[in-house]
Amino acid sequence: MSEDKVKIVLPVHINAPVEKVFPLCCPVEEYRWIPGWRCHLIHCPNDKVELGTVFSEVSSAPFLLSSFKGKTTWTAIVHDPVHYKLHFRLDNKKSSSLYKIELQDDGRGGTAGNLDFTCNAINEKAAGYNGKNTAKKILVMLSTISAMLQHYCEAGNMLNFKELQKIVLSESRLSTMDKIRIGLNRMVVLAMYK
Repeated sequence: MSEDKVKIVLPVHINAPVEKVFPLCCPVEEYRWIPGWRCHLIHCPNDKVELGTVFSEVSSAPFLLSSFKGKTTWTAIVHDPVHYKLHFRLDNKKSSSLYKIELQDDGRGGTAGNLDFTCNAINEKAAGYNGKNTAKKILVMLSTISAMLQHYCEAGNMLNFKELQKIVLSESRLSTMDKIRIGLNRMVVLAMYK
């Protein structure tokens, strides 16, 4: 794959029914299971995700922008609750990405599926930031999202922030600078959304 494009597919399995898991993939519902989640809803009728839902956030900046700050705007371009598919286009100053959440019943009352993320650098200058390090950071981001969702669905409560911090800080795929950016990002999020 070229340096201007990174693709990661992460298989997921959650011991909870897909009809309970899928609705949680919504910027409003994420307040229930992502510690410290903050976003700006631009278009989200009835506080439920649907085709055309748009929101922005800064929490992904350390992973997608290699920075502790910077906004990414998410637009729902596929919303198929019958087949448990939700696709977002993510746009920021360095990339335009496609994030596919595709889930299904595992046949045993649980949920199986994939988190499929393709990140495309938007210009030649931004292409240099893509590559192995970006792929590692996106994998960490998806793994963390999966772990938080799984914990919420299986334990019935949100992973506490200290547990989440331990998971991220013990992540060997992240550099020391990446971990510092994540810590600084937390302060930016708290300051922006007082």
